[in-house]
Amino acid sequence: MKDNTRFFQIVSLAALALPMIAEAHPLHWSSESIGFINGLFHPINSSDHIFTMLLVGFWISQANRRTIYLMSFIFVTLMLIGGGLTLIPVEIIYAQNVMYLSALLLGSLMVSGFKVSSLLAVLVVGALALSHGYVHSYDIWLDIDAFGYTLGFALATVALITVGKAIRSLIDRFKYKNITRFLGEMSER
Repeated sequence: MKDNTRFFQIVSLAALALPMIAEAHPLHWSSESIGFINGLFHPINSSDHIFTMLLVGFWISQANRRTIYLMSFIFVTLMLIGGGLTLIPVEIIYAQNVMYLSALLLGSLMVSGFKVSSLLAVLVVGALALSHGYVHSYDIWLDIDAFGYTLGFALATVALITVGKAIRSLIDRFKYKNITRFLGEMSER
């Protein structure tokens, strides 16, 4: 069993070192983005979108039920506003770094288990959304059908956030069942 685990770890690390997997947007060229369908598939086939949106879904799912839907809407709205800032034109210096640092901070806060204020949570998620939309705006506005691409991009983002929330609820449900089973076994002894 240990040998199988070690083999899987080595193969996984080797696969992640491949340029196509390590790149955030493999197989993306300027001629590929044409309309709604490509906007829909862009976030789903890009590792940075998948990890970021699942992380945001995990984070949002910690809130109460009413806030969950509002935060999802606010995230996508801020992402679209970030994309629209390029039309004004407003330049966000180091937007890519802000996006990565916000995702890193959000992940660190989740892993640490610290309770943070709602204001800090909103600021981190807002910075992530705004910078994410800004960084990816060139994919959108250089497209022939920018509106269709934007609509597909937004829908795929909502879907990934929803999947993150669903995974989090499944994990919580699994933890709850295991804890109640463990407590039941302990009370029987």
